[in-house]
Amino acid sequence: MLPVGGEDIDKMRGDVILTFAGTNEVPVLLLGDKEPRPPHAGEVIYKDAISTICRRWNWREADRTKLTGETKNCVLVIEGLPPVTREEIENATKELKELIQEFCSGNVVYSILDKIKNQVDLQQNIS
Repeated sequence: MLPVGGEDIDKMRGDVILTFAGTNEVPVLLLGDKEPRPPHAGEVIYKDAISTICRRWNWREADRTKLTGETKNCVLVIEGLPPVTREEIENATKELKELIQEFCSGNVVYSILDKIKNQVDLQQNIS
């Protein structure tokens, strides 16, 4: 199994960065929580110009960027760490693309990021 999560691009600001949390991260309200809390220093997070959008890799999602029935543009993240192979990630990505096209009539563009290709422009394909 591969972790999959999604964020509403229209609710994000600036670049999304996968990084380690610093000691002064802004507290963030996570799905299911009642109070905002900052990530732990050194924890792997995704963040934008406002705050963390996902903690503990792609596990604890922020309420601010959650997908809703109103979402028009989103980024879906599939994470694959060893022992998962690149082929398994590619197959899961293609399967997710087909499901979105079939059940959501969505326009899907995807990229697989790694140490060589480590960024993608999320805004270039939004209409």
